[in-house]
Amino acid sequence: MVLLVGAGLLIRSFVRLLTQDPGFDPKNVLTFQVSLPHAEYRQEQQQVAALQQIADRLSTIPGVVAAGGITWLPLDGLGSATSFTIDDRPRPAPGQEPVCDVRGITRDYFKAMRIPLLRGRIFTAEDRADDAVKKVIVNEAAVRTYWPNEDPIGKRITMPWGSDLKGEIIGVVGDVRVLKLDVAARTQIYWYLPQFPTSFMTYTVRTTSDPMAIVSAVRGRVAEVDADLPIARLRPMDEVLGESVRQERFTTLLLGMFAGLALLLAGVGLYGVISYSVMQRSREMGIRMALGARPGDVSRLVVREGMVLALAGVGTGLVAAFGLARFLASLLFGISSRDLVTFASVAGLLAGVALLATWIPARRATRVDPMVALRYE
Repeated sequence: MVLLVGAGLLIRSFVRLLTQDPGFDPKNVLTFQVSLPHAEYRQEQQQVAALQQIADRLSTIPGVVAAGGITWLPLDGLGSATSFTIDDRPRPAPGQEPVCDVRGITRDYFKAMRIPLLRGRIFTAEDRADDAVKKVIVNEAAVRTYWPNEDPIGKRITMPWGSDLKGEIIGVVGDVRVLKLDVAARTQIYWYLPQFPTSFMTYTVRTTSDPMAIVSAVRGRVAEVDADLPIARLRPMDEVLGESVRQERFTTLLLGMFAGLALLLAGVGLYGVISYSVMQRSREMGIRMALGARPGDVSRLVVREGMVLALAGVGTGLVAAFGLARFLASLLFGISSRDLVTFASVAGLLAGVALLATWIPARRATRVDPMVALRYE
């Protein structure tokens, strides 16, 4: 009972986890990483030009809907964050500055990942690297946290990234779960690649069908920019999403296997006990039937005795499960460790298995020949 409750809680938690909206659409998206060698790409302008050319060439592949890039892919376990200041507010005390995740992206990243634009606009070619005030896009979580009762469009921030970067908010996009599906969306600031140079990029290529079908075309387009550039971690976004819940899936599967084995052993064990009892009392059953007991009476007698054992175990197991389930609280998402639906479902399942395990020997008991029992006596 305890194992079944634990498995039931984890299964329900895992199902809840898989139904969480990550903030983007992972279907039909191919991802891969490109890192520019510093020896050949020393200048920031070279880096930006090469990375943008790759994105532009990827978008020309037949069947590609959109191709974009981001420095750190969501749910990939990596990222960067920094403090910043809001220009029209008093400077906070050291250690009290607002903090956001920081990402550099190409123009079509939001389109490739289907991250919705909620207000304002996205980056365009008119946003130039030499703009005195750069353009930035923030997510909804940042607005809720730092501009809860204001329109953030037009607000300016300063980020101490190397030299101070000054940015003006031009748009707000939907929240994306960055770390894990069970971790709420963090505040994020997106910078435009030409205004936020980097030497590495993770590309996201949305296709109309199976994304793995364009792998050779992707390699060819990258080679057109630089034949010596290696491509790393090439995989569909669905796989990235699956990897992010790998630990939860393994824990649920492992406990589920043990719970299934426990259920099987419980059913077989109870069946064996009741079968042995019926065999030992076969003459008694025959005499009862010879004295007028109907087959249904004998069957109910056997089932009742077996279910008393089973329900006693279920009751004891429920008490133990209530006490031990709290240790699973840190592994659960979206449900309580004392979820009544799980406890009731598991109790009903175990009781049903017990009923089946006792009903089979009960039927055998009704087939005892009364005359054989009387002759023996």
